[in-house]
Amino acid sequence: MKPSPVATSDTIPLPPLPDDAPGRPSNLRYREQYGLILKVDGPAEQERVFNSLVKQGFKPRVVVT
Repeated sequence: MKPSPVATSDTIPLPPLPDDAPGRPSNLRYREQYGLILKVDGPAEQERVFNSLVKQGFKPRVVVT
């Protein structure tokens, strides 16, 4: 049995925006950003990795899920 294709934001039609929607930000406000998520074993390792990244000049953000 062939698996069904995975739906992505390119294949799912989006609903129309309301007439008063602001739309996409102008080029003056929008800038690409890149991120990275690291899985760690617990809060102690999360703190150690966070502190290490700060010392290296990065600006990490903490996420708990």
